[in-house]
Amino acid sequence: MFHPPDARQVSRTPADLSPVPLYRPTTVDEAVAALQESGAAVYAGGTDFFAAVRQGLAPQALVWIAGIAEMKGASVADDVLRIGALSTHDESVEAPELDAVPGLARAWASIATVRIRNQATLGGNLMARRERYELSILLTAVGATARMAGPEGYRDMPVQDLWQADLTSTPLLVSVGVPLRGAPKLDYERSMRPTFTQALCRRGESLRLVMATEWLQPWFTDAALGTEPAEMLADLPEDFSDPAVGREHLVRAGGAFLKRQTARLEAIA
Repeated sequence: MFHPPDARQVSRTPADLSPVPLYRPTTVDEAVAALQESGAAVYAGGTDFFAAVRQGLAPQALVWIAGIAEMKGASVADDVLRIGALSTHDESVEAPELDAVPGLARAWASIATVRIRNQATLGGNLMARRERYELSILLTAVGATARMAGPEGYRDMPVQDLWQADLTSTPLLVSVGVPLRGAPKLDYERSMRPTFTQALCRRGESLRLVMATEWLQPWFTDAALGTEPAEMLADLPEDFSDPAVGREHLVRAGGAFLKRQTARLEAIA
């Protein structure tokens, strides 16, 4: 996530940017090579890029990756649902491949505004590493991995590890992969947003719960099917609270939602 060097500065606009080199790669390798230039920034849908500019980002070069075909679309192969990082929100939820994870398309369709959904990409949402963005919550719940590319090749990491990862050697998110073993299905509860949101994934006889707020990075826990809500939430960190909501409230509300979410997942064939 980009943080401005001086929080007191006046908000910038794109007109404040100086002319910089523009690269238009058509392959992942070309994009990785362009990103080796000092101060280069990735540009795709642009929705988060301009937010970062307003916070003070001043790139020395732009790498416009929208023309990389291999980073678009969705597919199912080898028991993995793979979604390209350049897929927009709307393109993703309309892809029939997402039916491989019941509930994922419905949950994904509930986030962001119409304008953002039509323009913003999966990759931009994750790589911004902003707590208020919700896609990390959903993808952490379903156990997704992020495929990163760099000069030395590819590496896969759990989506939740992107928050703290040093991505210097692998700066480009190419796709995410959702393992389909155990027939995962997802329920997302966001009726109390921005106070908090909660995702629950059932995979066979196991559950994964993910909780987040607009101020806190997603927290997750794994448990066996049938585990009581109080037990699942017992490990919620003591400092998991923000200016709007405290831990005690999150435990109570999260437990109540867990019961409803478990019942809804039971109803999914």
